[in-house]
Amino acid sequence: MERPVRIYLMRHAKTAEPWRTALDAPLGEVGHRQAGEAARVLAPLGPLPLWSSPLRRARQTANPLAALWRTEIHIEPRITEIPAPGTDPKARGGWLMRTLTSRWRDMDADLRAWRHDVLDTIGAVHEDTVMVTHYVVINAVVGAATNDDRVISFHPDYTDTIVVERAGARLTVVDYTLNEVSEAAPAT
Repeated sequence: MERPVRIYLMRHAKTAEPWRTALDAPLGEVGHRQAGEAARVLAPLGPLPLWSSPLRRARQTANPLAALWRTEIHIEPRITEIPAPGTDPKARGGWLMRTLTSRWRDMDADLRAWRHDVLDTIGAVHEDTVMVTHYVVINAVVGAATNDDRVISFHPDYTDTIVVERAGARLTVVDYTLNEVSEAAPAT
């Protein structure tokens, strides 16, 4: 029997602007510190394949780890944030708040297809891999692993890492790492 594959799902670091006001905000100062600290925590695992959502906040979160490992980041569109209607961030905010309190079985077909693509991507990984991704992506994977149909079943903070093992088609949550970085400016 082949060894289970470990997938390290890291939520991106804190952005300079809230998701309600920006479609693809860069990391803020705190986010850059969070990304650096998360890279130092994960560095002993690798180098491993390093994947990122194409969104700027995820790519910028992955950069310090890529630098430590001297590796390229594989940009994977199927682990990007849940697709929201329209481009007006304020309208998206209301839609997202309603969506987050729903169940997958009640979602439109396009959102169920998005979740299916996320899970197919996880199922296609054949070696231990770090993925820098988003809140709802991580919840979709954890929900599948725990047989929980809620869109949101737990609340990973910025740069928290959830470790999922995949053995065949079976997913199991095996670890959860909190990466706490103070929002206060570092002492000089």
